[in-house]
Amino acid sequence: MQRARGGNAETRRRTEERGHGDLRIVKQGSSKAVKAALAGVALAAGALAAWALWPGPTAAAAPQARRYLDASACLLTGASGVSPGTLGARAWSAMESASLTSHVMVSHLSSAAPADAPSLLNTLIERKCGVIVVTGASQSQVTSAARANPGPRFILVLDGAAAGPATVLPNAVTVSAARASGPINREVVALADAS
Repeated sequence: MQRARGGNAETRRRTEERGHGDLRIVKQGSSKAVKAALAGVALAAGALAAWALWPGPTAAAAPQARRYLDASACLLTGASGVSPGTLGARAWSAMESASLTSHVMVSHLSSAAPADAPSLLNTLIERKCGVIVVTGASQSQVTSAARANPGPRFILVLDGAAAGPATVLPNAVTVSAARASGPINREVVALADAS
């Protein structure tokens, strides 16, 4: 019986060792599982923190108003205004280009009829336009306005192949549409330099 007991004791001891060994294995496996779970949680927390702290898409800078000098250049067109392909459009393009480099403010008015040109020229003079480019008035209308108002510079742009700028008065010049951008740019830049 002792043997049986001893056997039983031996069996019990082995069982206990096995059980104890199994517990160790469970403890070790459990420890590995806990470590893996903690590593996963730490990794997830790190990823969440990185996502939360990651700089978002940079917002586009808010558009800012252009800063202009206290000077303006104005365009008086005919009834077609600054529609593409018109004399007014070519002059307006030259004025906008000059404005980008000089920071002189540019604007335009359209004349519904040739008879409106003198009053609209006076409007541009009252607005204190330092350079007045005209595509919608006759040479006599521009000459009359320039003679009565020696301050602003007048540029009459004609749709034709003039040989070159024709000086009408000291403050007025007539140019062809093909050559208008040079004189317009020079006058607008000179206006900026004087401001």
